[in-house]
Amino acid sequence: MKPAPRLLRISTEMLPERDRFAAFREEFASKVLAMDLVDLSGGHPRIDLTVLPLGPVAVGSLIATPTEFIRDRHHLQDRNNDFRLDIVESGPIHYLHADREHVYDSGWAHFCDQGRPQRGTRAAGGATRSVVMQAAALEGLVKHPEDLAGRPLRPGPALHLLDGYLRSLTSFNEPPSADLGPIIGTHVLDLAAAALSPIVDAKEVVATRGVKAARLHAILAKITHRFKDPTLNIDNTAATLGLSRRYMQELLEQTGKSFTEHLAERRLECAYAMLSDGRYRQSKIIDIAYEAGFSDASHFYRMFRRRYGESPSDVRAAATGKAQG
Repeated sequence: MKPAPRLLRISTEMLPERDRFAAFREEFASKVLAMDLVDLSGGHPRIDLTVLPLGPVAVGSLIATPTEFIRDRHHLQDRNNDFRLDIVESGPIHYLHADREHVYDSGWAHFCDQGRPQRGTRAAGGATRSVVMQAAALEGLVKHPEDLAGRPLRPGPALHLLDGYLRSLTSFNEPPSADLGPIIGTHVLDLAAAALSPIVDAKEVVATRGVKAARLHAILAKITHRFKDPTLNIDNTAATLGLSRRYMQELLEQTGKSFTEHLAERRLECAYAMLSDGRYRQSKIIDIAYEAGFSDASHFYRMFRRRYGESPSDVRAAATGKAQG
């Protein structure tokens, strides 16, 4: 069984206040990111980072007070030759990379070759969303991507679509499943390649997969936002999104689960969380089932036991015991 993607959230706020920036700089920036940091905040630094690996890519978000991020020549000993695309949410951010120097405002993007030195300065703080792409995967879609390093990407439809996808992925409370993660990663790679101008032979592949990615994402987002609605089903979802039932089924086949299975999974996860939460201890189990979107009590009990190997009452009792212990 493939391991599920691990969603990493790290912040300087997790560290002791007195030495939090130094600890973050030494233990995380230096050892994990292979970068150095310079605090420009006047002694009140904060950095919040989210990273989610998805097959051929890793997506992430970074919010920082005024800080300089430096990847110097000695950092290149890690032999990391991935490529990174940073989309600026708030800036301005000054980048120096590949003998090119630019200041980027919101909506613009910076393309970086991790195998070369780089410097990014957020003099007023700033936020970015990023996708890191394995070199071999990107080179199959974009001709000589290293030649694009340091060049600014202006706002446009492809970049906007990619940014929206990254925004939703980095806001996940839970990472996608082991089967779905690489599929999403391939979609992200396609959208990034489209923004970078794919090679002629890859344009059709990118366009086709990119459109399918956006539509699959729309289906899953609709399930996530409306799973508590007991009337939600594949037919009214297809009508809302302007897709045929059959096409929706074909898109969902990539995830290994049907519409009904995705919907049931979200409802069961919701019910489990509520049963484990002391705030709902006085709520009847059947009311929790209805709140999660189930309309049939016996169906809920069967599915819950099949999914978790124990009854809703067992889960509540275990949570109550832990709370009292």
